[in-house]
Amino acid sequence: MSGKHVLVTDWFAPEFDIETPALTAHGITWCMPGWKPPPPPREEQIRQLLERIKQAPRIDGVLFILAPLPAEVINALPATCRHLQRVGIGLDTIDLPAVKARGMTVDNTPDYATEEVAVQALAALLSLHRQLAATQSVLLGGQWKIQPPDPIERLSTLTLGLVGLGRIGRKFAEMIRPLVKRVLFYDPVVPGSTALETVLRESDLISLHCPLLPETRGLINARSLQLVKPTALLINVSRGALLDADAVAQAVRERRLAGVAIDVYEPEVLPPDSPLRTLGDRAILTSHTAWYSKQSIVDCRTQAIEKLIARLEQTN
Repeated sequence: MSGKHVLVTDWFAPEFDIETPALTAHGITWCMPGWKPPPPPREEQIRQLLERIKQAPRIDGVLFILAPLPAEVINALPATCRHLQRVGIGLDTIDLPAVKARGMTVDNTPDYATEEVAVQALAALLSLHRQLAATQSVLLGGQWKIQPPDPIERLSTLTLGLVGLGRIGRKFAEMIRPLVKRVLFYDPVVPGSTALETVLRESDLISLHCPLLPETRGLINARSLQLVKPTALLINVSRGALLDADAVAQAVRERRLAGVAIDVYEPEVLPPDSPLRTLGDRAILTSHTAWYSKQSIVDCRTQAIEKLIARLEQTN
């Protein structure tokens, strides 16, 4: 299979040591992006990708993490390119209709961080529920109070609502089920789903675990937040564009939502002027770290490179 060549669109690790021996063993060459993290703006990434495609003598596959792959990039790829491999889960940065029209295959690594993301959702929810950040702020401010700033209901009396019941949603439900009174879920492709309106209206704790699709973009917005209890807590470790950040921040400021924990944003990186940054102890904001563990890095990259090589082996 010698002669195959892979275009690596973006890379965030300081090395390529997992991928190098695997590709070399199969006679596959590759080319890396010309920038180091953080990546340039989206339009600049697209411009550079189009230039790299134009200059490449051959491309048989694409290895990408978060690079934007709109139709203009997909259509610029040569006929020899048959497979696009994501190092990660979501495929929302890629124009899937354009991929389908070209007859290409695309794959991801959906299993590599199920435990990590579910654990972060649980940790964030418990921290918000017990008001750990707010209580610490009181203590560090020189006061000693044996009650947190706001009343807390016993966790075992509360209802958890899951929006999305895929791998991570199920793992999170498995972890938290013994701690709460009941679990509701909304997922139209899973039997037994409760209506989204019911989940939002009846849940004390709401956690988002659905993919970013046209029908889920902006799912949590000014209108849907009107259904939510003012004492509810909202967790998002899935995709930033699932919620309207302005509407969520306003709901928290107006005490129509008790608190939020968010790990993902639209856009990423979280802008300096984002209203989410103004919420103080009622918000836990992390920088897309929910996926991370030393083991998940190895699993993600190993799964991606193995899938890419398997696809290239199937092509002439």
